[in-house]
Amino acid sequence: ARGLAHPVIFGTADGFGGNNAAVSKRNKDGPIKEDGPNGIFEQFGAVMVTPRNYYRLMQTGQTGLLFPGGVREVFHGKDEAYELFWPEDKLDFVRTASRFNATIVPISAVGAADSLNILVDSPDVLDLPFGIGERAANQTKNVMSARFDQDNTAELFQPPVIFPKIPARHYFVFGKPFDTENIDHRNAEECTKLYAGVKSELRRGLDDLLVARENDPYKDTPMRIAVEKVSGKP
Repeated sequence: ARGLAHPVIFGTADGFGGNNAAVSKRNKDGPIKEDGPNGIFEQFGAVMVTPRNYYRLMQTGQTGLLFPGGVREVFHGKDEAYELFWPEDKLDFVRTASRFNATIVPISAVGAADSLNILVDSPDVLDLPFGIGERAANQTKNVMSARFDQDNTAELFQPPVIFPKIPARHYFVFGKPFDTENIDHRNAEECTKLYAGVKSELRRGLDDLLVARENDPYKDTPMRIAVEKVSGKP
C-alpha cells in the first residue's frame, strides 16, 4: 500500500522533522517548491498527500493508505483517544475512489494512544510560558497544511507534550469493504452516504477492538512478556 503522508514528512532527508522551509507552501498538486530529498518514508512507497497523487494512485489501480482524520486525529487531546475527527464537507476521497471503482476497506487500530501519557494538549503548548509557547506557535505557522484548500494557520501541527509508557499491545481489524462500482462520483448524495458508511464502519471497528482488548488476558505487556518467556511462544 502507498501511504499518503503529511508534507512535513518530506521536509528533511530522514523524514522525521527538522527544517520544513522547503515545503512551506503548496497547491492542489503538491509543494510549490521542494529542495530536499524525501527521506526514508518515500523508500517505503509513501507519497505526499495531495489530490493529484491520490487521483493517480486510484487511476493506476494502486492501493492507497489514507487517514481522513489527519493531524487533528493524530494529535488528539487527553480525553480524545480513538475519537474520529473527519471533516464533514470533504468527500473527495470517496468521489475519487468511486470514479475508478476502487474498493474502500476501513482499518481500525487500537494501542498507540495507550503507549503514552499526554501531559499538555497541543493547543495548550502554545500558551506555555518563558517563550516556549511563542516559539512553538512560530514553528507551526511554517508547517505546510496537508489540505491544499487550507492555509498553514488552519491546521495546528503541534504535537502534544507526552511521556512514554510501557508500549501497549496493538490490535487491528479490517472492516467491511465498500464496493464503489455502483456509486456515481458526481452524485453528492451517494458520496455523502458512502463517506458516512465508511466512517461508521471504522468507528465500529474501534469499538469492537476496545471490547476485545478488555477480554484479552494478555493485554498487559509485562504479563504477556512473562508468559512468552516461560512458554517460549510469542
